[in-house]
Amino acid sequence: MRKPALRVARWFIAIFGGVLVTLWIVAVGGSRTSVLNAALLDAMSQHLDARVELESFHVSTFPTLSITGDGLRVHHKRQTGGPPLIEVKHFYAEGGVLGLLHRPRRFRSVMLEGLRINIPPGGLNRHEDDKDKDNDNDKDGARGKEPDRQGPVLIDHLVSDDAVLTILPKQSGREPKRFTIHHLRVDSLGFDRRMPFRATLTNPIPRGDIETTGTFGPWIADGPGSSPLDGKYDFTHADLNTIDGLGGTLSSKGNFYGRLERIRVNGTTKTPDFSVDVAGQGVPLDTRFRAIVDGTNGDTYLEQVDAQFLQTSLTARGAIVGGPHGHGRTVDLDVVMPKGRVEDVLKLAVKSSKAVMEGRLTMKTKLVLPPEHRKVADRLRLDGTFAVDDARFTDAEVQRKITDLSRHGQGKQKDEPVGRVLSDMRGRFTMGNGVVRFANLQFGVPGAEITLAGTYALRSEALDFAGTLRMQAPISEATGTTGVKRLLLKAVDPLFRKNGAGAVVPIKINGMRKDPKFGLDVGRVFGSKD
Repeated sequence: MRKPALRVARWFIAIFGGVLVTLWIVAVGGSRTSVLNAALLDAMSQHLDARVELESFHVSTFPTLSITGDGLRVHHKRQTGGPPLIEVKHFYAEGGVLGLLHRPRRFRSVMLEGLRINIPPGGLNRHEDDKDKDNDNDKDGARGKEPDRQGPVLIDHLVSDDAVLTILPKQSGREPKRFTIHHLRVDSLGFDRRMPFRATLTNPIPRGDIETTGTFGPWIADGPGSSPLDGKYDFTHADLNTIDGLGGTLSSKGNFYGRLERIRVNGTTKTPDFSVDVAGQGVPLDTRFRAIVDGTNGDTYLEQVDAQFLQTSLTARGAIVGGPHGHGRTVDLDVVMPKGRVEDVLKLAVKSSKAVMEGRLTMKTKLVLPPEHRKVADRLRLDGTFAVDDARFTDAEVQRKITDLSRHGQGKQKDEPVGRVLSDMRGRFTMGNGVVRFANLQFGVPGAEITLAGTYALRSEALDFAGTLRMQAPISEATGTTGVKRLLLKAVDPLFRKNGAGAVVPIKINGMRKDPKFGLDVGRVFGSKD
């Protein structure tokens, strides 16, 4: 959400540098248009390390000094094809005669129209060895070496409206990312100083509005990625529906500082109606985060994200980096939920107006979200463990059955009290392709414990589990019968008595979440002992 504004700053500064050189030539070289035109192209080529084209160029000195030009195109020498790095349909600069008598030469304003910036795949970064040296000498994101000379030109105000920043994909056939920069203003523009800027732009995914203010510079000519910047941003009306499988409207505020290759960002987000399409139920989600962003490629390293929704809190750490073959970005996080509620998580994952279970939840999981063209729930990968303590089913009939299970497990009769029955559940799980797979899923109540393994499909809500029911009481007592019936059942008690338990019964659960089928796994009754 903040990365687009920081990238924009980098490429605009390159343009500003070319403009500064142009105005310096005017100030010291007179007003002969043909001479200035040739000097402009040569100076910009050297300053930007680029091939520069200009369709028209005109200088006027009366009543004020003004420079106009059309069809400016800049092709960086590292580019091997594609559109120009920079395109400007029209530019206009003006200043006063007195401004030319000062050092540095001073111009009142520069206006750019039809600005287009096309970032080639992978950007135009310095050599990686140079970046590594900077990281060794500047681990905390401090500024690089600043210029020790005064710039030749100072511009009071530079303005550009309705510019477009396009980031071209590495993989052919992929759609480029486009950012509309509605307005950009830079004040006190010069090589040798911190330059205040203000920009408004539209972020494409999630689609929303960004306003950012701050300072940039001084410009580090021999290593642009070391150029310092700082500021704040306000991201509003971000539509999460533009991310397939998510819903809600996000807002975010924060500040950033450092240098382009290592930008520290601290911020918060608020989403009052966050939802995942498999459940379609909105919950309020708030986060606070600390991150480091590489403004040259957009990779983000999350030092810590603290999130809160309903009564559940979690912490995440990890990275959001470029995906394989330049396709999208991969989210790779370690998530810890030390204090959660199972009903909150179920509200995000299950289609039900009321959560089927309530209880205290703890969880640790690896979370990977690859950049595939599928809904979030279908491409999300999880690998972790969880535990639910003091669980209670919200459906009265289901809870009655759980109470009966506890009664039978303890061998008590129908009229014997068993007290308030709370359940505990824990296990290991993985998730992929919209299916949750459980291993060693344990569900316990006083007198009985169920161990299961199986799957639950998020979209179809289909269940497929198999496991065992272990009870303290033998079968003859667990059935709640008396007299002759109990006596007859004692004959089968040895068949189910295993490993110190009164009875171990193989079971299976399948069907749909709303109407699960519970049954005896007859094929395993005479199988190997547990």
